[in-house]
Amino acid sequence: MFINFRLIILGVAALAAGIYLQLFGFNLPVRYVQEVPEIDNFFWPDQKALSEFQMVSTDGSPFGIENLDSKWNFVFFGYTHCPDICPITMNLLRESRDLLQEDSSVDTDSINFLFVSVDGERDTPEHLSRYIQYYGDNFIAATGNKDQVDSLTRQLGVPYSIDEHEPGDQHYLVAHSGSIFLISPDSTLASIYHHPHDSEHLVSRFIEILEFYSEAS
Repeated sequence: MFINFRLIILGVAALAAGIYLQLFGFNLPVRYVQEVPEIDNFFWPDQKALSEFQMVSTDGSPFGIENLDSKWNFVFFGYTHCPDICPITMNLLRESRDLLQEDSSVDTDSINFLFVSVDGERDTPEHLSRYIQYYGDNFIAATGNKDQVDSLTRQLGVPYSIDEHEPGDQHYLVAHSGSIFLISPDSTLASIYHHPHDSEHLVSRFIEILEFYSEAS
């Protein structure tokens, strides 16, 4: 028996076309692409992944990327002898923590507020431990020598400059960034909050980012 393979192929193609039209009509199937949300300074999808860094914790143990604990981390760089921007910003972060605790949709156990002292000479782990305890729950701190601190500041592009001083001098200033850096649970730079800050704006923007991550997962 002679089989016309061309007719068989045409028949299969027609059948496939009929099934396609029944499913999709004359419209091509659309591949869903998540739109980039309109959130100030939210880096999506091009988020910088952090690599290993090595500083010192308040108990003297090493502090590295693993100490971010797969949490959201608001990171601020300063020094404990700062006369102005540091106490203002740290109090603002505490206000933000309190606002987040009032929001039942936010799990504050998944959030850290990390203070990194760029002044390891005066801010020893012992001194830094006493300083950070003042701010309460969710606040942690780290410091180190210049190379250790720079292992993180260079990754985030954080500028700072320590005034020249004699060894042992306790009275010198440090110029540093006023920005707050938001690190995601997968250790990527999610956003930067630039100075000046407002606790309500910080919290509302963070909740927007949380909602976006929840929808994206």
